[in-house]
Amino acid sequence: MINFLFAAPQRILVWLSVFLMLAASLIQPTPASALSVQEEKELGEHLLTLVRKEFSFVDEPDISAYIRGLGEEILDVAGRQPFNYNFFVINNREFNAFAAPGGLIVIHSGLIEATESEDQLVSVMAHEVGHAASRHYASRLEKNQRVNLGATALALAGMILAGSSALGQAAVAGSMAGGATMGLKFSRQDEEEADRLALGWMRQMERDPSEMVAMLRTMRNISRFRRAQLPAYLLTHPEPERRIAYIEDRLYMDRLPTTIQPREGDEDFEFDFHRVRQRVFSLTHSPQDLLPALRHRLRDGDEDPVDFMARFGLSQVYLAERQYTKALEEIRKVIARFPDQPILLADMAIILFEAGHGEEALEKLAQGVQRDPDNPYILFHRARILQKMDKLDEALPIYEKLLEKTPDHSRLHYRYGQVRSELGDQAAGHYHLGLYHWYQGSVRMARHHLNEAIKQDREDGAIQHKARQQLDEIARMQEK
Repeated sequence: MINFLFAAPQRILVWLSVFLMLAASLIQPTPASALSVQEEKELGEHLLTLVRKEFSFVDEPDISAYIRGLGEEILDVAGRQPFNYNFFVINNREFNAFAAPGGLIVIHSGLIEATESEDQLVSVMAHEVGHAASRHYASRLEKNQRVNLGATALALAGMILAGSSALGQAAVAGSMAGGATMGLKFSRQDEEEADRLALGWMRQMERDPSEMVAMLRTMRNISRFRRAQLPAYLLTHPEPERRIAYIEDRLYMDRLPTTIQPREGDEDFEFDFHRVRQRVFSLTHSPQDLLPALRHRLRDGDEDPVDFMARFGLSQVYLAERQYTKALEEIRKVIARFPDQPILLADMAIILFEAGHGEEALEKLAQGVQRDPDNPYILFHRARILQKMDKLDEALPIYEKLLEKTPDHSRLHYRYGQVRSELGDQAAGHYHLGLYHWYQGSVRMARHHLNEAIKQDREDGAIQHKARQQLDEIARMQEK
Protein backbone atom coordinates (compact mmCIF):
# COMPACT_ATOMS: atom_id res chain seq x y z
CA MET A 1 0.00 0.00 0.00
CA ILE A 2 2.97 2.38 0.33
CA ASN A 3 3.18 3.01 -3.40
CA PHE A 4 -0.54 3.70 -3.49
CA LEU A 5 -0.50 6.15 -0.63
CA PHE A 6 2.31 8.18 -2.17
CA ALA A 7 0.89 8.12 -5.72
CA ALA A 8 0.06 11.28 -7.62
CA PRO A 9 -3.05 13.09 -6.31
CA GLN A 10 -4.98 12.36 -9.51
CA ARG A 11 -4.39 8.63 -9.17
CA ILE A 12 -5.42 8.73 -5.50
CA LEU A 13 -8.76 10.24 -6.57
CA VAL A 14 -9.19 7.48 -9.12
CA TRP A 15 -8.56 4.73 -6.58
CA LEU A 16 -10.85 6.41 -4.02
CA SER A 17 -13.55 6.37 -6.68
CA VAL A 18 -12.87 2.68 -7.16
CA PHE A 19 -13.41 2.10 -3.44
CA LEU A 20 -16.69 4.02 -3.47
CA MET A 21 -18.05 2.28 -6.56
CA LEU A 22 -17.09 -1.10 -5.17
CA ALA A 23 -18.67 -0.40 -1.79
CA ALA A 24 -21.86 0.83 -3.42
CA SER A 25 -22.18 -2.14 -5.73
CA LEU A 26 -21.60 -4.67 -2.98
CA ILE A 27 -24.87 -3.76 -1.30
CA GLN A 28 -26.95 -4.20 -4.46
CA PRO A 29 -28.53 -7.64 -4.60
CA THR A 30 -28.51 -9.64 -7.82
CA PRO A 31 -30.93 -12.33 -8.98
CA ALA A 32 -30.44 -15.68 -7.28
CA SER A 33 -29.34 -17.45 -10.45
CA ALA A 34 -25.99 -18.46 -11.83
CA LEU A 35 -24.11 -16.18 -14.20
CA SER A 36 -25.08 -16.78 -17.82
CA VAL A 37 -22.43 -17.55 -20.44
CA GLN A 38 -23.01 -14.13 -22.01
CA GLU A 39 -22.69 -12.36 -18.65
CA GLU A 40 -19.49 -14.27 -17.97
CA LYS A 41 -18.11 -13.16 -21.34
CA GLU A 42 -18.94 -9.53 -20.52
CA LEU A 43 -17.27 -9.86 -17.13
CA GLY A 44 -14.13 -11.20 -18.82
CA GLU A 45 -14.13 -8.33 -21.32
CA HIS A 46 -14.40 -5.80 -18.52
CA LEU A 47 -11.59 -7.45 -16.59
CA LEU A 48 -9.41 -7.47 -19.70
CA THR A 49 -9.98 -3.72 -20.02
CA LEU A 50 -8.73 -3.21 -16.45
CA VAL A 51 -5.68 -5.42 -17.06
CA ARG A 52 -4.81 -3.57 -20.29
CA LYS A 53 -4.81 -0.27 -18.40
CA GLU A 54 -2.44 -1.54 -15.72
CA PHE A 55 0.05 -3.66 -17.66
CA SER A 56 1.84 -3.80 -20.97
CA PHE A 57 1.18 -7.01 -22.83
CA VAL A 58 4.14 -8.93 -24.22
CA ASP A 59 2.77 -8.31 -27.70
CA GLU A 60 5.50 -10.05 -29.68
CA PRO A 61 4.29 -12.30 -32.54
CA ASP A 62 6.60 -15.20 -31.71
CA ILE A 63 5.68 -15.26 -28.01
CA SER A 64 1.96 -14.77 -28.68
CA ALA A 65 1.95 -17.51 -31.33
CA TYR A 66 3.82 -19.91 -29.03
CA ILE A 67 1.46 -19.41 -26.07
CA ARG A 68 -1.59 -19.55 -28.33
CA GLY A 69 -0.28 -22.79 -29.85
CA LEU A 70 0.05 -24.41 -26.43
CA GLY A 71 -3.45 -23.23 -25.56
CA GLU A 72 -4.88 -24.68 -28.77
CA GLU A 73 -3.15 -27.98 -28.04
CA ILE A 74 -4.99 -28.13 -24.71
CA LEU A 75 -8.31 -27.14 -26.27
CA ASP A 76 -7.95 -29.83 -28.94
CA VAL A 77 -8.23 -32.51 -26.24
CA ALA A 78 -10.55 -30.60 -23.89
CA GLY A 79 -13.58 -30.97 -26.16
CA ARG A 80 -16.35 -28.50 -26.87
CA GLN A 81 -16.10 -25.29 -24.85
CA PRO A 82 -18.61 -22.56 -23.94
CA PHE A 83 -16.18 -19.79 -24.93
CA ASN A 84 -13.69 -18.73 -27.55
CA TYR A 85 -10.44 -18.70 -25.59
CA ASN A 86 -7.79 -15.99 -25.73
CA PHE A 87 -4.29 -16.46 -24.35
CA PHE A 88 -2.09 -13.50 -23.38
CA VAL A 89 1.26 -12.82 -21.70
CA ILE A 90 1.66 -9.66 -19.62
CA ASN A 91 4.89 -7.98 -18.57
CA ASN A 92 4.93 -8.59 -14.84
CA ARG A 93 7.47 -10.50 -12.74
CA GLU A 94 4.89 -11.90 -10.32
CA PHE A 95 4.53 -15.68 -10.27
CA ASN A 96 0.96 -15.66 -11.51
CA ALA A 97 -1.51 -16.90 -14.10
CA PHE A 98 -5.25 -16.70 -14.11
CA ALA A 99 -8.32 -17.78 -16.00
CA ALA A 100 -10.66 -14.82 -16.14
CA PRO A 101 -14.35 -15.38 -16.86
CA GLY A 102 -15.23 -15.90 -20.49
CA GLY A 103 -12.20 -17.91 -21.58
CA LEU A 104 -9.48 -15.31 -21.02
CA ILE A 105 -6.21 -16.94 -19.93
CA VAL A 106 -3.43 -14.58 -18.85
CA ILE A 107 0.13 -15.66 -18.08
CA HIS A 108 2.51 -13.36 -16.21
CA SER A 109 6.04 -13.18 -17.59
CA GLY A 110 7.30 -14.07 -14.11
CA LEU A 111 5.61 -17.45 -14.29
CA ILE A 112 7.27 -18.26 -17.61
CA GLU A 113 10.61 -17.33 -16.07
CA ALA A 114 9.94 -19.73 -13.16
CA THR A 115 9.22 -22.73 -15.39
CA GLU A 116 11.97 -25.14 -16.34
CA SER A 117 10.18 -27.12 -19.05
CA GLU A 118 7.37 -26.76 -21.53
CA ASP A 119 5.32 -29.37 -19.67
CA GLN A 120 5.45 -27.26 -16.52
CA LEU A 121 4.07 -24.29 -18.44
CA VAL A 122 1.41 -26.45 -20.09
CA SER A 123 0.39 -27.83 -16.70
CA VAL A 124 -0.43 -24.33 -15.44
CA MET A 125 -2.27 -23.40 -18.62
CA ALA A 126 -4.26 -26.66 -18.56
CA HIS A 127 -5.21 -26.04 -14.94
CA GLU A 128 -6.46 -22.55 -15.82
CA VAL A 129 -8.42 -23.89 -18.80
CA GLY A 130 -9.90 -26.42 -16.38
CA HIS A 131 -11.26 -23.58 -14.24
CA ALA A 132 -12.68 -21.78 -17.27
CA ALA A 133 -14.18 -24.91 -18.83
CA SER A 134 -15.85 -25.80 -15.52
CA ARG A 135 -17.12 -22.20 -15.15
CA HIS A 136 -15.91 -22.01 -11.58
CA TYR A 137 -16.29 -18.25 -11.42
CA ALA A 138 -19.96 -18.55 -12.35
CA SER A 139 -20.34 -21.08 -9.55
CA ARG A 140 -18.55 -18.79 -7.09
CA LEU A 141 -20.88 -15.93 -8.02
CA GLU A 142 -23.93 -18.08 -7.55
CA LYS A 143 -22.78 -18.72 -3.99
CA ASN A 144 -21.90 -15.07 -3.39
CA GLN A 145 -24.95 -13.31 -4.71
CA ARG A 146 -24.40 -9.87 -3.15
CA VAL A 147 -21.68 -9.01 -5.66
CA ASN A 148 -22.76 -7.61 -9.04
CA LEU A 149 -20.71 -7.73 -12.23
CA GLY A 150 -19.01 -4.36 -11.78
CA ALA A 151 -17.93 -5.16 -8.25
CA THR A 152 -16.87 -8.65 -9.28
CA ALA A 153 -14.56 -7.32 -12.00
CA LEU A 154 -12.89 -5.05 -9.44
CA ALA A 155 -12.67 -7.82 -6.87
CA LEU A 156 -11.08 -10.15 -9.42
CA ALA A 157 -8.69 -7.37 -10.46
CA GLY A 158 -7.77 -6.97 -6.82
CA MET A 159 -6.90 -10.64 -6.44
CA ILE A 160 -5.03 -11.16 -9.68
CA LEU A 161 -3.21 -7.82 -9.65
CA ALA A 162 -2.54 -7.63 -5.90
CA GLY A 163 0.95 -6.35 -5.22
CA SER A 164 1.48 -5.75 -8.94
CA SER A 165 -0.15 -2.39 -9.51
CA ALA A 166 -1.90 0.53 -7.85
CA LEU A 167 -5.25 -0.74 -9.15
CA GLY A 168 -4.59 -4.15 -7.65
CA GLN A 169 -3.75 -2.66 -4.26
CA ALA A 170 -6.80 -0.40 -4.29
CA ALA A 171 -9.29 -2.91 -5.58
CA VAL A 172 -8.17 -5.74 -3.35
CA ALA A 173 -8.43 -3.49 -0.31
CA GLY A 174 -11.95 -2.43 -1.24
CA SER A 175 -13.13 -5.88 -2.21
CA MET A 176 -11.69 -7.53 0.86
CA ALA A 177 -13.38 -4.90 3.02
CA GLY A 178 -16.69 -5.89 1.45
CA GLY A 179 -15.99 -9.60 1.69
CA ALA A 180 -16.04 -10.00 -2.09
CA THR A 181 -12.68 -11.65 -2.50
CA MET A 182 -13.44 -14.43 -0.06
CA GLY A 183 -16.44 -15.47 -2.13
CA LEU A 184 -14.41 -15.58 -5.35
CA LYS A 185 -11.52 -17.74 -4.20
CA PHE A 186 -11.55 -21.17 -5.76
CA SER A 187 -12.65 -23.88 -3.34
CA ARG A 188 -10.75 -27.10 -2.69
CA GLN A 189 -13.28 -28.88 -4.92
CA ASP A 190 -12.69 -26.33 -7.70
CA GLU A 191 -8.93 -26.84 -7.50
CA GLU A 192 -9.26 -30.62 -7.51
CA GLU A 193 -11.57 -30.55 -10.52
CA ALA A 194 -9.20 -28.26 -12.48
CA ASP A 195 -6.23 -30.46 -11.53
CA ARG A 196 -8.10 -33.63 -12.48
CA LEU A 197 -8.99 -32.19 -15.87
CA ALA A 198 -5.45 -30.94 -16.44
CA LEU A 199 -3.98 -34.33 -15.57
CA GLY A 200 -6.28 -36.06 -18.04
CA TRP A 201 -5.55 -33.58 -20.80
CA MET A 202 -1.81 -33.85 -20.25
CA ARG A 203 -2.05 -37.62 -20.61
CA GLN A 204 -3.98 -37.20 -23.86
CA MET A 205 -1.32 -34.77 -25.10
CA GLU A 206 1.36 -37.32 -24.13
CA ARG A 207 2.95 -34.83 -21.77
CA ASP A 208 4.45 -35.60 -18.37
CA PRO A 209 1.75 -35.02 -15.72
CA SER A 210 4.31 -35.15 -12.91
CA GLU A 211 5.49 -31.73 -14.07
CA MET A 212 2.36 -30.38 -12.38
CA VAL A 213 3.89 -31.40 -9.07
CA ALA A 214 7.21 -29.75 -9.96
CA MET A 215 5.42 -26.51 -10.80
CA LEU A 216 3.41 -26.56 -7.57
CA ARG A 217 6.59 -27.11 -5.57
CA THR A 218 8.09 -24.05 -7.26
CA MET A 219 4.99 -22.08 -6.27
CA ARG A 220 5.24 -23.36 -2.69
CA ASN A 221 8.91 -22.37 -2.47
CA ILE A 222 8.14 -18.90 -3.76
CA SER A 223 5.37 -18.48 -1.20
CA ARG A 224 7.70 -19.56 1.61
CA PHE A 225 10.40 -17.19 0.42
CA ARG A 226 7.94 -14.30 0.33
CA ARG A 227 6.06 -14.78 3.56
CA ALA A 228 5.64 -11.03 4.03
CA GLN A 229 3.77 -10.68 0.75
CA LEU A 230 1.51 -13.48 -0.43
CA PRO A 231 2.05 -14.23 -4.14
CA ALA A 232 -0.97 -13.17 -6.20
CA TYR A 233 -1.41 -16.74 -7.47
CA LEU A 234 -2.28 -17.95 -3.97
CA LEU A 235 -5.10 -15.42 -3.64
CA THR A 236 -7.12 -17.36 -6.21
CA HIS A 237 -5.40 -20.76 -5.93
CA PRO A 238 -5.00 -21.54 -2.21
CA GLU A 239 -3.48 -24.55 -0.43
CA PRO A 240 -0.62 -25.67 -2.71
CA GLU A 241 0.33 -28.40 -0.21
CA ARG A 242 -3.09 -30.02 -0.57
CA ARG A 243 -2.88 -29.79 -4.34
CA ILE A 244 0.54 -31.46 -4.36
CA ALA A 245 -0.77 -34.31 -2.20
CA TYR A 246 -3.89 -34.67 -4.34
CA ILE A 247 -1.96 -34.81 -7.63
CA GLU A 248 0.63 -37.23 -6.24
CA ASP A 249 -2.20 -39.49 -5.09
CA ARG A 250 -3.76 -39.36 -8.54
CA LEU A 251 -0.44 -40.13 -10.21
CA TYR A 252 0.08 -43.11 -7.90
CA MET A 253 -3.44 -44.45 -8.46
CA ASP A 254 -3.05 -44.10 -12.23
CA ARG A 255 0.42 -45.72 -12.04
CA LEU A 256 2.02 -42.79 -13.79
CA PRO A 257 5.66 -41.82 -13.19
CA THR A 258 6.08 -39.34 -10.34
CA THR A 259 9.60 -38.29 -11.25
CA ILE A 260 10.76 -36.25 -14.20
CA GLN A 261 12.93 -38.17 -16.61
CA PRO A 262 16.04 -36.24 -17.69
CA ARG A 263 16.42 -35.50 -21.37
CA GLU A 264 19.66 -36.03 -23.22
CA GLY A 265 20.94 -34.54 -26.44
CA ASP A 266 19.52 -31.95 -28.82
CA GLU A 267 16.99 -34.29 -30.43
CA ASP A 268 14.60 -34.07 -27.45
CA PHE A 269 15.46 -30.48 -26.60
CA GLU A 270 12.49 -28.14 -26.27
CA PHE A 271 13.91 -25.45 -28.52
CA ASP A 272 10.76 -23.34 -28.86
CA PHE A 273 10.21 -23.23 -25.09
CA HIS A 274 13.78 -22.23 -24.25
CA ARG A 275 13.96 -19.66 -27.03
CA VAL A 276 10.69 -18.04 -25.92
CA ARG A 277 11.84 -18.11 -22.30
CA GLN A 278 15.04 -16.27 -23.24
CA ARG A 279 12.96 -13.80 -25.26
CA VAL A 280 10.74 -13.13 -22.27
CA PHE A 281 13.82 -12.53 -20.13
CA SER A 282 15.27 -10.09 -22.67
CA LEU A 283 12.01 -8.16 -23.03
CA THR A 284 11.26 -7.80 -19.32
CA HIS A 285 14.73 -7.28 -17.78
CA SER A 286 17.46 -4.75 -18.39
CA PRO A 287 20.61 -5.88 -20.25
CA GLN A 288 22.66 -4.97 -17.16
CA ASP A 289 20.66 -7.47 -15.10
CA LEU A 290 20.83 -10.26 -17.67
CA LEU A 291 24.43 -10.09 -18.85
CA PRO A 292 26.10 -11.44 -15.66
CA ALA A 293 23.57 -14.26 -15.34
CA LEU A 294 23.99 -15.35 -18.97
CA ARG A 295 27.78 -15.30 -18.76
CA HIS A 296 27.62 -17.28 -15.53
CA ARG A 297 25.47 -19.88 -17.29
CA LEU A 298 28.21 -20.36 -19.87
CA ARG A 299 31.03 -20.42 -17.32
CA ASP A 300 31.37 -24.21 -17.36
CA GLY A 301 30.80 -24.63 -21.10
CA ASP A 302 27.83 -24.86 -23.40
CA GLU A 303 27.59 -28.55 -24.30
CA ASP A 304 24.22 -28.86 -22.61
CA PRO A 305 21.53 -27.41 -24.94
CA VAL A 306 19.78 -25.58 -22.08
CA ASP A 307 23.02 -23.86 -21.11
CA PHE A 308 23.78 -23.22 -24.77
CA MET A 309 20.58 -21.17 -25.16
CA ALA A 310 22.24 -18.56 -22.97
CA ARG A 311 24.04 -17.65 -26.20
CA PHE A 312 20.68 -16.78 -27.74
CA GLY A 313 20.01 -14.64 -24.67
CA LEU A 314 23.37 -12.94 -25.18
CA SER A 315 22.46 -12.13 -28.79
CA GLN A 316 19.33 -10.36 -27.53
CA VAL A 317 21.25 -8.47 -24.82
CA TYR A 318 23.93 -7.32 -27.26
CA LEU A 319 21.20 -6.26 -29.71
CA ALA A 320 19.56 -4.15 -26.98
CA GLU A 321 22.94 -2.56 -26.24
CA ARG A 322 23.59 -1.98 -29.98
CA GLN A 323 26.68 -4.16 -29.92
CA TYR A 324 25.77 -5.62 -33.30
CA THR A 325 29.03 -7.43 -34.02
CA LYS A 326 28.79 -9.39 -30.78
CA ALA A 327 25.07 -10.02 -31.33
CA LEU A 328 25.73 -11.46 -34.81
CA GLU A 329 28.56 -13.60 -33.47
CA GLU A 330 26.26 -15.19 -30.88
CA ILE A 331 23.26 -15.71 -33.18
CA ARG A 332 25.47 -17.38 -35.78
CA LYS A 333 26.60 -19.86 -33.11
CA VAL A 334 22.96 -20.60 -32.26
CA ILE A 335 22.07 -21.12 -35.94
CA ALA A 336 25.05 -23.47 -36.33
CA ARG A 337 23.82 -25.52 -33.32
CA PHE A 338 20.17 -25.52 -34.46
CA PRO A 339 20.26 -25.28 -38.29
CA ASP A 340 16.71 -26.63 -38.66
CA GLN A 341 15.08 -23.66 -36.87
CA PRO A 342 14.05 -21.07 -39.51
CA ILE A 343 12.88 -18.60 -36.87
CA LEU A 344 16.54 -17.96 -36.07
CA LEU A 345 16.93 -16.47 -39.54
CA ALA A 346 14.46 -13.77 -38.49
CA ASP A 347 16.42 -13.20 -35.27
CA MET A 348 19.55 -12.75 -37.37
CA ALA A 349 17.75 -10.47 -39.83
CA ILE A 350 16.62 -8.15 -37.04
CA ILE A 351 20.23 -7.71 -35.93
CA LEU A 352 21.43 -7.20 -39.52
CA PHE A 353 18.82 -4.52 -40.15
CA GLU A 354 19.67 -2.64 -36.97
CA ALA A 355 23.34 -2.83 -37.99
CA GLY A 356 22.50 -1.13 -41.30
CA HIS A 357 22.38 -4.18 -43.60
CA GLY A 358 18.80 -3.93 -44.82
CA GLU A 359 19.08 -5.95 -48.04
CA GLU A 360 20.93 -8.77 -46.32
CA ALA A 361 18.23 -8.77 -43.61
CA LEU A 362 15.50 -9.12 -46.25
CA GLU A 363 17.44 -11.96 -47.85
CA LYS A 364 17.54 -13.87 -44.53
CA LEU A 365 13.83 -13.23 -44.01
CA ALA A 366 13.04 -14.49 -47.52
CA GLN A 367 14.91 -17.69 -46.66
CA GLY A 368 12.90 -17.95 -43.46
CA VAL A 369 9.57 -17.49 -45.28
CA GLN A 370 10.56 -20.13 -47.82
CA ARG A 371 11.18 -22.65 -45.02
CA ASP A 372 8.23 -21.62 -42.80
CA PRO A 373 5.69 -19.65 -44.91
CA ASP A 374 3.13 -19.02 -42.15
CA ASN A 375 5.40 -18.14 -39.24
CA PRO A 376 3.94 -14.87 -37.83
CA TYR A 377 7.26 -13.72 -36.35
CA ILE A 378 9.13 -14.08 -39.65
CA LEU A 379 6.29 -12.46 -41.59
CA PHE A 380 5.85 -9.55 -39.17
CA HIS A 381 9.51 -8.58 -39.23
CA ARG A 382 9.70 -8.99 -43.00
CA ALA A 383 6.80 -6.56 -43.34
CA ARG A 384 8.29 -4.22 -40.71
CA ILE A 385 11.66 -4.05 -42.47
CA LEU A 386 10.00 -3.62 -45.87
CA GLN A 387 8.05 -0.73 -44.36
CA LYS A 388 11.19 0.82 -42.88
CA MET A 389 12.83 0.60 -46.32
CA ASP A 390 9.82 2.40 -47.92
CA LYS A 391 8.64 -0.73 -49.76
CA LEU A 392 5.09 -0.13 -48.57
CA ASP A 393 3.29 -1.99 -51.36
CA GLU A 394 5.20 -5.14 -50.43
CA ALA A 395 4.63 -4.73 -46.69
CA LEU A 396 0.87 -4.09 -46.95
CA PRO A 397 -0.34 -7.59 -48.01
CA ILE A 398 1.85 -9.24 -45.37
CA TYR A 399 0.29 -7.11 -42.63
CA GLU A 400 -3.18 -7.92 -43.98
CA LYS A 401 -2.44 -11.64 -43.93
CA LEU A 402 -1.28 -11.40 -40.33
CA LEU A 403 -4.32 -9.36 -39.25
CA GLU A 404 -6.60 -12.15 -40.43
CA LYS A 405 -4.85 -14.55 -38.06
CA THR A 406 -4.16 -12.27 -35.09
CA PRO A 407 -6.72 -9.42 -35.06
CA ASP A 408 -5.87 -8.46 -31.47
CA HIS A 409 -2.12 -7.95 -32.03
CA SER A 410 -1.75 -4.28 -31.07
CA ARG A 411 1.65 -3.61 -32.67
CA LEU A 412 0.36 -5.10 -35.91
CA HIS A 413 -2.49 -2.56 -35.96
CA TYR A 414 0.03 0.20 -35.29
CA ARG A 415 2.29 -0.79 -38.19
CA TYR A 416 -0.62 -1.43 -40.54
CA GLY A 417 -2.22 1.91 -39.62
CA GLN A 418 1.06 3.66 -40.41
CA VAL A 419 1.31 2.02 -43.83
CA ARG A 420 -2.30 2.81 -44.76
CA SER A 421 -1.78 6.43 -43.74
CA GLU A 422 1.46 6.72 -45.71
CA LEU A 423 -0.33 5.28 -48.75
CA GLY A 424 -3.00 8.01 -48.44
CA ASP A 425 -5.82 6.12 -46.72
CA GLN A 426 -6.14 8.33 -43.65
CA ALA A 427 -9.45 6.82 -42.53
CA ALA A 428 -8.07 3.29 -42.32
CA GLY A 429 -4.86 4.58 -40.78
CA HIS A 430 -6.69 6.32 -37.95
CA TYR A 431 -9.00 3.33 -37.44
CA HIS A 432 -6.15 0.90 -36.90
CA LEU A 433 -4.23 3.36 -34.74
CA GLY A 434 -7.40 3.63 -32.65
CA LEU A 435 -7.45 -0.14 -32.20
CA TYR A 436 -3.77 -0.06 -31.26
CA HIS A 437 -4.40 2.46 -28.47
CA TRP A 438 -7.48 0.59 -27.26
CA TYR A 439 -5.46 -2.63 -26.96
CA GLN A 440 -2.74 -0.63 -25.20
CA GLY A 441 -5.26 0.61 -22.63
CA SER A 442 -5.38 4.27 -23.71
CA VAL A 443 -9.08 5.13 -24.02
CA ARG A 444 -8.50 8.82 -24.78
CA MET A 445 -6.15 8.18 -27.71
CA ALA A 446 -8.35 5.34 -29.00
CA ARG A 447 -11.37 7.64 -29.12
CA HIS A 448 -9.34 10.40 -30.80
CA HIS A 449 -8.18 8.19 -33.67
CA LEU A 450 -11.55 6.48 -34.11
CA ASN A 451 -13.30 9.85 -34.35
CA GLU A 452 -10.68 10.98 -36.87
CA ALA A 453 -11.35 7.80 -38.88
CA ILE A 454 -15.05 8.73 -39.03
CA LYS A 455 -14.20 12.26 -40.23
CA GLN A 456 -11.73 11.02 -42.87
CA ASP A 457 -13.93 8.28 -44.35
CA ARG A 458 -15.62 9.93 -47.30
CA GLU A 459 -15.66 6.99 -49.69
CA ASP A 460 -17.99 4.09 -48.85
CA GLY A 461 -18.55 4.47 -45.13
CA ALA A 462 -17.14 1.03 -44.22
CA ILE A 463 -14.49 2.51 -41.92
CA GLN A 464 -17.09 4.85 -40.41
CA HIS A 465 -19.28 1.88 -39.53
CA LYS A 466 -16.43 -0.09 -37.94
CA ALA A 467 -15.13 2.95 -36.06
CA ARG A 468 -18.58 3.71 -34.64
CA GLN A 469 -18.99 0.09 -33.58
CA GLN A 470 -15.65 0.25 -31.76
CA LEU A 471 -16.57 3.53 -30.09
CA ASP A 472 -19.85 1.97 -28.92
CA GLU A 473 -17.90 -0.98 -27.52
CA ILE A 474 -15.54 1.37 -25.65
CA ALA A 475 -18.50 3.32 -24.26
CA ARG A 476 -20.16 0.10 -23.13
CA MET A 477 -17.05 -1.04 -21.33
CA GLN A 478 -16.56 2.38 -19.72
CA GLU A 479 -20.13 2.45 -18.45
CA LYS A 480 -19.50 -0.74 -16.50
